Amino acid sequence: MPFYFFFGILGLLTGGLVTWFFMAEHPFESMETPGGPVDSVEASLLAREMAADGMPLDEATIDKLLGLHGAYVDGKIREAQKAADARRLEAERTQQAAGAAVETGDQPG
Repeated sequence: MPFYFFFGILGLLTGGLVTWFFMAEHPFESMETPGGPVDSVEASLLAREMAADGMPLDEATIDKLLGLHGAYVDGKIREAQKAADARRLEAERTQQAAGAAVETGDQPG
């Protein structure tokens, strides 16, 4: 009976340690800030800071860069890259088919 208090304390410490161990690196925590809309205040603040550091950039460029970074964080830029690659491959196939048709003397259409 006299050790119940100490075992209770030990159980609380152990439970807290185990909970911290499993929750410290949980997958829904992101080290990266989520992407989102870029407002003009943020772009103008960054433009002023960059100009103060001797690297002037206009607000439109900063707005575009922040938008691209947000798309990268959200995974949308990968979708755009896949779509661009698909268009490029389709254009190459069309060009190769047209080149093969010219070599054989066939006229398209």
